[in-house]
Amino acid sequence: MNGNGVVERSGDTESKMSEIEVMVEGEGLAEVDIIRIPAGSVTGAIVAAVAVRGGFPVDGAALFIEDCEDSVDLTIVVVEEDVAGKVHHVHRAHKIEVGVFYQGRKLTRRFAPSVRVQRVLDWAVGTDGFRIDPPIAPEMELALHGQTTALPKNAHIGRYIRHPHCELDFDLIRGIVPNGASL
Repeated sequence: MNGNGVVERSGDTESKMSEIEVMVEGEGLAEVDIIRIPAGSVTGAIVAAVAVRGGFPVDGAALFIEDCEDSVDLTIVVVEEDVAGKVHHVHRAHKIEVGVFYQGRKLTRRFAPSVRVQRVLDWAVGTDGFRIDPPIAPEMELALHGQTTALPKNAHIGRYIRHPHCELDFDLIRGIVPNGASL
């Protein structure tokens, strides 16, 4: 019993505030991270936690769910079941003007910062993009413009820019062919 007449038990889960784990990417983060927010928090708490980790002010930052174009209302109460297994993205750029270069041409389209590199790649090789021959399309990758290293396909594009920049250029490159030979 403590001085206030309350019995304290070591490891008592009821005496500890429960937390919700949220997978996040965002401005200033180099990879997916996990944050913990108190149960009952609003989605704005996710923005605040990522802003601290990313080293940017909360003002103007938005929360996105992976591959969703629209931002999330920051006053919604976070429910563990709704965030489990999803990667959330916090960024001050609400849309990114993406350019993809291939064979002397450049195509552009706007995406949310939470969009994965794979989704941009699918657009670039598809019928709205460069119309890459279907047997070759799986060999294509995206690299930052002027570089040759393929980017992780699950990375959010917002990882590669910081506010106030809202433009990002990629090169469409041919990666490793299935037999292991490099082109």
